[in-house]
Amino acid sequence: MPPKDKDPKEQIILSAVRTLLAQKGYMGTTISLVAREAGVSRGLLHYYFKNKDEMLARVIKENMEISIAMIKTVFEQHKTPKGYAKGIVDLLRGVMEQDPDFLSLFFEGFAVARQSELVNTELASLYGKFRKALETGLQSAFDRHIISPALPVETLAAIITGIIDGMGLQLLTEPDLCQNEILWQGIETAMVDLFCRDR
Repeated sequence: MPPKDKDPKEQIILSAVRTLLAQKGYMGTTISLVAREAGVSRGLLHYYFKNKDEMLARVIKENMEISIAMIKTVFEQHKTPKGYAKGIVDLLRGVMEQDPDFLSLFFEGFAVARQSELVNTELASLYGKFRKALETGLQSAFDRHIISPALPVETLAAIITGIIDGMGLQLLTEPDLCQNEILWQGIETAMVDLFCRDR
């Protein structure tokens, strides 16, 4: 159910965009298909969005806002290096097991960003916000002497973002890896090692 401050019709359109982009990719998604999937006229669709780039940018924005909220929750709910690592790993695993399209849309965005200034600008801005949210959580943990990384917190945030992205791409490409418990434990251990230089 969309939040009260969001237009329900717009959310129906965005839901259709998410579904089609995940199924058919950017190239296979057309305005006509989105209108049909959402059950709206092309005219109404164009009232909300000028083109596909705008739709994709909006979907990426909403997904990234969810990601930022989730990463903030990790640092609110956990109070140890192992807790932080487990929280981040659980987020990635949960997305892969329950909603892999969530990650697919980010990678679709990366591909489109090479040709679309709008998508590229949105992606760069949102990525910076995600990394900053992670950095803020890590800095707070560092200030409270919960973590003691060998690297600057800003660098650590960029590396962890890279781990999330890299593993996400591997897991989308090879979904069977999601069932590999040793892999998940290994990612968690690697993150704890990054958090604590004296381990």
